[in-house]
Amino acid sequence: MSKDITKEEIRARAMELWEERGRPVGYDVEFWLQAERELKGEGAAEGISPNAENAKSGGGSDGPA
Repeated sequence: MSKDITKEEIRARAMELWEERGRPVGYDVEFWLQAERELKGEGAAEGISPNAENAKSGGGSDGPA
C-alpha cells in the first residue's frame, strides 16, 4: 500500500538528492521524479549519475591536450 505523499515531501527529498550529487544545474525534473518514485516505494530506478553535471556539459574528460 502506498501512502499519500505531499509536494513538500517530494521537494525535500529532491533537494537531498540534488545536494548529494553536487548540485548540478538543469536536472530539477529528474531529481523530482526520482524523489517521487522513492517516496512512493517504487525504488530508485536507474537514477541520476553522481557526475550528472559533467555528463551533461561534456566536461570531466581527460581527452588529448
